[in-house]
Amino acid sequence: MQQVNARQHWIGLTPVSAMAVSLTLIIGVLWFLGNSGQVYACSCAQPGTPSEELRESSAVFAGRVVSVQHTYDPDGMSVSRGDHSTISFEVSTVWKGTVYEDIYITTPPTGGSCGFRFVEGEEYIVYGYDSPYVEGGYSTGLCSRTALLEQAQEDIEELGEGKAPQAGTGGPAPEEPEDEAVDSARDVILAVFARILAFVGFAVNALMGCR
Repeated sequence: MQQVNARQHWIGLTPVSAMAVSLTLIIGVLWFLGNSGQVYACSCAQPGTPSEELRESSAVFAGRVVSVQHTYDPDGMSVSRGDHSTISFEVSTVWKGTVYEDIYITTPPTGGSCGFRFVEGEEYIVYGYDSPYVEGGYSTGLCSRTALLEQAQEDIEELGEGKAPQAGTGGPAPEEPEDEAVDSARDVILAVFARILAFVGFAVNALMGCR
């Protein structure tokens, strides 16, 4: 008799437990899909002196920002792994690297991902590294000595006079990358999620029919 009561008790609770599991899975998957592109707080070491950063950088130049474009919504809540900002520069002085009169550089999408916020019309000194977004391009970020030119007097004095940029354009702007890895992962998760829901629904119906 005790075994029968235990079995009835187990059957009675299982649908509720299954529904709870389903709800948990739904919330978990929705949270993942909504936050898979979320960027976390930036953390970096203090940059070195202008001379040290000159040695470590792929390109160092000064110029005026002509335009700023994004592959994401700057007012949105999240970004994907491949998102970035593209900044068009009119270059005035070069200290290192293959830098043209007009050049595009990239930066991560937000300050939280160590992206540098450029303002159109302002002049900057830029310490660039090889871009992860476009082959042969340059990127920069908060962890470099990149700064407003008016605040970079120490850099100007230490780096010296510099030289004029190469004549000609710097080529087309970097194209928005296709974040295939993220899209593929989401497709797999959604497929697995659908199978789990189908299984849970079948189990709940079967157990309800046994009562």
